[in-house]
Amino acid sequence: MEITLKEIHRGSCRTVVTLQFGSDSQMPDFLESLIQSNPNAARSLQTSMATITSLETYRNERKFKKVGDGIYEIKVPGIRLYCFKDVIEGLPAKLILAANGGTKNNKKEQNADIKRAAGLRSRYLAAKELNPSIHYISQDHEHSNYPPSSR
Repeated sequence: MEITLKEIHRGSCRTVVTLQFGSDSQMPDFLESLIQSNPNAARSLQTSMATITSLETYRNERKFKKVGDGIYEIKVPGIRLYCFKDVIEGLPAKLILAANGGTKNNKKEQNADIKRAAGLRSRYLAAKELNPSIHYISQDHEHSNYPPSSR
C-alpha cells in the first residue's frame, strides 16, 4: 500500500502533513470543505498549526491536546483535527500526521473521530513497517520518496 504525506504547514521544529493511503484520503476533502464552508476556521487552524510547529516542546491543552493513545487534536472553535506524531529518517523536521478531522458536535461523534484516527495510525505504522518507502510532497511541490532510494 502506497503511503503519501503532503505538507500543509512547515514550521521550524515540526511539519504538519496529511496522510493518504493509495487513493484513500480523508484529510484533503475535509480541509477543502472547511476552506469553502468556514474560511475563518481554516485560518484559525493554520494559526494553531504555526504555533504548534514552531516550538520544540509545545504544551497548550487548549490548542494541542492528547486525546488517546498516541492521538492528538489540534483545536479551533468548532473544529478538531486529529493527528499523531512520527519521525522519518531523511526529513528535516518531526512530523505531525493529520489523519482525519471533524466538527465539535457531541462526545459520541468526537469519540468516533478519535477511534478513526487511532485506526489510521495503526494502519500507517503497519504499512510503514512492511514497506518503509513513503511518497512525500513538500509545499514546494517537490516530490520525494523516503527513505532515499540509495539505501
